[in-house]
Amino acid sequence: MRHFDFVVIGSGIAGLSFALEAAAHGRVAVVCKAALPETNTMYAQGGIAAVLSSIDSFEQHVQDTLTAGAGLCDEAAVRFMVERAPKSIKWLQKQGVLFDEGRQASIALGLEGGHSQHRIVHVKDHTGLSVQQALGQAARQHKNIIVLEHHMGLELLLQHNTCHGVQLLHLKTGKATAILAKAVVLATGGSGQVYQHTTNPPIATGDGLAMAYRAGARISNMEFFQFHPTALYNPASEDTFLISEALRGAGAELVLPDGNSFMHRYHPQGSLAPRDVVARAVYHEMQQHNSPNLYLDARHLQEGHLQQHFPLIYSKCKSIGIDAAAELIPVVPAAHYQCGGVCTDLHGQTSVPGLYAVGEVACTGVHGANRLASNSLLEGLVFGKAAAAHAVAGQRVKYKSTESMEVPFVPSITVAPPLPAVQSIKTELRQLMWEKVGITRTCEHLWQARQQVEELRQNLESITATRPTPEVWELRNLLTVAAITVEACLGRKQSVGGHYLEHELALP
Repeated sequence: MRHFDFVVIGSGIAGLSFALEAAAHGRVAVVCKAALPETNTMYAQGGIAAVLSSIDSFEQHVQDTLTAGAGLCDEAAVRFMVERAPKSIKWLQKQGVLFDEGRQASIALGLEGGHSQHRIVHVKDHTGLSVQQALGQAARQHKNIIVLEHHMGLELLLQHNTCHGVQLLHLKTGKATAILAKAVVLATGGSGQVYQHTTNPPIATGDGLAMAYRAGARISNMEFFQFHPTALYNPASEDTFLISEALRGAGAELVLPDGNSFMHRYHPQGSLAPRDVVARAVYHEMQQHNSPNLYLDARHLQEGHLQQHFPLIYSKCKSIGIDAAAELIPVVPAAHYQCGGVCTDLHGQTSVPGLYAVGEVACTGVHGANRLASNSLLEGLVFGKAAAAHAVAGQRVKYKSTESMEVPFVPSITVAPPLPAVQSIKTELRQLMWEKVGITRTCEHLWQARQQVEELRQNLESITATRPTPEVWELRNLLTVAAITVEACLGRKQSVGGHYLEHELALP
């Protein structure tokens, strides 16, 4: 058992922003499921939305966010985030992030779908990677931050209905341990791996959400899972590579297999419409044309533009034999961002005292039914810092003693190759969620999904009762996320944002 002032589970922009702010006031443990850089943040390409132009305004950014959220955003949370964005960008610059420059050494501002102004600060097409590297380096060098890599959170530790710590599993040794702290922060990212096609890394299995749910925390808006319309279609690989929306902001156009554009038939903003609209349109046209994918046309962009401004995308396409400057880029929708999550206030507090949630695992209310492009890194940054300020102030409050706290015993777990039966259940779950709880939904499919998820849960427990491997813990979490998501979908009777019903839900 180890003691810290703060423990942060997750090492993306939200978790590291909290850690770096809190470390000036106490010892912080940063728990990483893989290596420190392996986060959703690292894969974020587009950028961070912030009002930095004289022709832009907080009000415009707020209204764009509210519009994308289809009327279900918490406006107070949106304003809180938007108004803190410029100072947050300056804070990142102080941490060493070198954003692309425009004229007269000012920060270059890009345009993305749903935004009425150019307000996306970026580092080429690898903004998240640059942010991750800068914050990761700062965290490793901070004397008050301890990084625990290859540790998975198993359960939150509660006493007197207050969260005092977390039980961890070392994924290389199989050894279980416990960390007690004055504040526990979930920054575990999303749960994209619950779907067959996702832009999320393999570690995104909803661990934080599932732990919070088992601890009794309030969960909301899980029916709103955002599907990104343009993931690179590459049937030769299981990995899904994101084609940033910023490429469409630079002028690339979505087209059908015959090369004709179509998005103007679905929305006045065409290929730069809100993501839920674009994803459904792409999905619909794929079905209409019986095609496994559609295409992104960037051939008309200025010569050298792709290589200079989107080097990561250009080189990835090149690696699979596609010259994006001269050929169409094959794309397909994929699960991208969890708009719902663990409910929090403006300071990241959950309904469980002592437990905070920041970043994608949290539901702050800023995204509503559909996240506006490039508001995700911003949300993690703003609320990570806000939660740290609140948690630091909370240190002055007397906490109940944890000296006599009983920590549930977890035997060491044998780290071994996953059982084929476990892999089979995971594959079936992901396919089920994609087909029946995906981009479009029906009443019949949702009721079927509810029953099938429960059957898969029972199957898992029957074959793994005596062998709780890391893969089993992950799959249990995915099944929990799936069950919560299906119930949320059944509770939302009308289409809105990322929750689209082919017809109204009927009661059974």
